[in-house]
Amino acid sequence: MQIDRKGTIAEQSLQLKMVEVKNKWGWVVTVCTFIVIIPVTGIPSSFGVIFVKLQEEYEITDLETGWIGSVAFGIIFIASPISTGLFKRYGHRKVAVAGVVLCSTGMLASSFVTLPSLLFLTYSLLYGVGTNFIDNSSLNLIGLYFPRKNSARATCFATLGWSVGSLAFNPLVEVLCSHIGWRHTFRIFSGVLCVVGIPCVLTYSPVPRERPCKEVGSSNLHPECSTRSNKVQEPQTFGRYVISFQKAFQAPGMWLLIVGTVLACLSLLFPFVNMIKFMTTIGIPELRGAFALTVMGIADLLGRITTSLVGDRLPFHVIYLYCLSYVVMALSIFSLLLITSFSGMVIFVSGFGFCTGVINSILFKACMDLFGMEILPEAWTLTVVAGGLAVMVGPSIAGVTYDHTQSFSVAFYIGGVCTFWQHSFSCVFHGFRRGKAGTGESMARFYR
Repeated sequence: MQIDRKGTIAEQSLQLKMVEVKNKWGWVVTVCTFIVIIPVTGIPSSFGVIFVKLQEEYEITDLETGWIGSVAFGIIFIASPISTGLFKRYGHRKVAVAGVVLCSTGMLASSFVTLPSLLFLTYSLLYGVGTNFIDNSSLNLIGLYFPRKNSARATCFATLGWSVGSLAFNPLVEVLCSHIGWRHTFRIFSGVLCVVGIPCVLTYSPVPRERPCKEVGSSNLHPECSTRSNKVQEPQTFGRYVISFQKAFQAPGMWLLIVGTVLACLSLLFPFVNMIKFMTTIGIPELRGAFALTVMGIADLLGRITTSLVGDRLPFHVIYLYCLSYVVMALSIFSLLLITSFSGMVIFVSGFGFCTGVINSILFKACMDLFGMEILPEAWTLTVVAGGLAVMVGPSIAGVTYDHTQSFSVAFYIGGVCTFWQHSFSCVFHGFRRGKAGTGESMARFYR
């Protein structure tokens, strides 16, 4: 019995050391994700500046120019089924490396186009797919490293790259485009993406798989190891991939979440694509408009930092924070109907940016808690695909209404109403989920 006890103690010590090493490398992956996300997402987040530069060179309407940016944003999310299937088959690192190559190639090719329609191929498609490959594989890998403890802190910190990218690249793009033009700016960014991106994504090592360890003298699994599995993962095939999505579609409340996400994203991208154009219509120059987007980036950053600090310690479910943020966003959008000054715009972008940061940083954590780790990649993919479809349409609605009315008022009404409806769908979804399946862990057991 003494020998067995010593063996058990040695095994437990070894397993805990493996868990400690795994968690430390998980933070390396998280920090590298944060670094690579800064330029990768900062470029499309600054499309409001590029929007104006493209219209100066090409005589195209707001609708046509807006579609270039909105399609790129949409593909960043819509390509998730492709990237999810690829990283489950070939691993997160290979998919992320391919994403960096696509982004760099897209930037370089975009700098040489002579027709604006070609930007749909080089910028919207190539760059959008590449960004998705990096972002989707990174977040899912972090979720595997931190399935429970520090899950909100790690995922929220990684997504801080979105805020820092928006914060840094809006004024940077404005300055570079003003001095050397948008074409040379794109060529510089192409090189930066390779230099920064490749070393970061090479750290995306697979999560070590260790046997579950037991507490000494007990048949219960150690809490740090209880989420691990000694089951060998079967190779990913197309058939298994389809079955996994069928399980995700059957998840209680999934369709409510999809509809709510579509409604929210119909208005979410307006500030990134049409904001500077709107400010010029109320007498605010482009340079001050770029500064307003910088303020929104700071507010978004503060929202993500706040969520990363309190996301794991909330006394209530994160879905309630999600709903509250959308209420504030809806009120902010309606306030644009009354704003006519730069100070009013600063107040708007501060509130809107903070709520955007909270929502975007907590959404992955919410999917983890609501649906469990077993169907997380598929549930997350369905959520972002729904958002991507709406993102492609939302800014274009603003462009169409402005081209016909020379005013953004109709777009503000549509955006505010959709955001309020999203809040309602999120509340109904949470109640429906609680009544059907309880926690994400119980859902995972239900779908096995």
